[in-house]
Amino acid sequence: MNWKILKKYIQGRCSEQELRQLGAWLQEDPANEDFFKSFIEDWDPEEHAEFEADAQAAWQQFKKRNKLSSSSQPIGSASTKKKSSASANHFKEVGSRGYPYWFSIAAAAVILITTLYFISQDWLQANEQTKPTEIAAQKITTDRGQRTNLRLSDGSLVTLNAESSLEIPENYGDPTRTIYLEGEAFFEVEHDEQHPFIVITPRGYVKDLGTQFNITAYDSSRIEVAVKEGLASLGTVKKGIIQKELVELTPNKLGILKRVGGLTVSDITDMEEFTGWAEGKLVFRETPFPEVVQRLERWFNIECITEDPQLKERTLTATYSNMPLDEVLEVLSVSVRASYEREKRTVTFRDNQE
Repeated sequence: MNWKILKKYIQGRCSEQELRQLGAWLQEDPANEDFFKSFIEDWDPEEHAEFEADAQAAWQQFKKRNKLSSSSQPIGSASTKKKSSASANHFKEVGSRGYPYWFSIAAAAVILITTLYFISQDWLQANEQTKPTEIAAQKITTDRGQRTNLRLSDGSLVTLNAESSLEIPENYGDPTRTIYLEGEAFFEVEHDEQHPFIVITPRGYVKDLGTQFNITAYDSSRIEVAVKEGLASLGTVKKGIIQKELVELTPNKLGILKRVGGLTVSDITDMEEFTGWAEGKLVFRETPFPEVVQRLERWFNIECITEDPQLKERTLTATYSNMPLDEVLEVLSVSVRASYEREKRTVTFRDNQE
């Protein structure tokens, strides 16, 4: 046994790993337990600077209560070792409830507790091996220019747009199918009344009532929910915790919840504007040019620079279906009356209106 561990144990400074070593050593041989008790009883606090003053004060109080002579000292001190065996035996008899006694009890208790601790740890480890393997929490992220399709364990389908993240907790489905979204995703949910499907975003949450819906939550100050089929409820969250349901959205309804401005619900005349991206389409419907540029950056993993303020006031109505970047830029520049220059992944737009 490492002497440093024994010393640290006396001082109450053992780490968990050191306690494990001590427990293993105590279980190796009954003689180790006897040595351990003797070591504690023979510990000499006066010869160790680390021995706390509170222990010495407690000893003085004990002597006073039990009317021991002022020369009496705890077993194991330097002067006690020089006493005769008879004197030592007398001390043990008179002070049977004192320091040596409690040291022995403490030693026995520590041995028992330490042994039980390691037995319980072994039992837990053995039982953990018989438990079904649990799926760890997963976080799926996409960069600019990336999109991905996912099938969840319950059969629900998720299409995750560029520059987005979806977190699936390890307890998904128990009791609710709750996931966390930042960015944009389209959901085709397998409805299960016993296990509600809930999507939590920084701004609000969406609860499935048997539906297909799109959620846009790139901006933490707002969430947009477009319902394609079925029903979905939209509500508020606070620090990721569901607070209050605000509205139930029916097919072809758009719900927008903003930090400033609250909730608005409107009709959707062209669902493709909100869900076309999941089929590889860039769909714009009177979309302000700054938003157009932002979506192009995510879609193609590029950086866009707009040099002329006039461009920011223009809008775009167009659909680009699975088109490469160069073709999109050519058609776009004509539509918004602009010119552009491309250098690797940087595109600069300029006003082309005479």
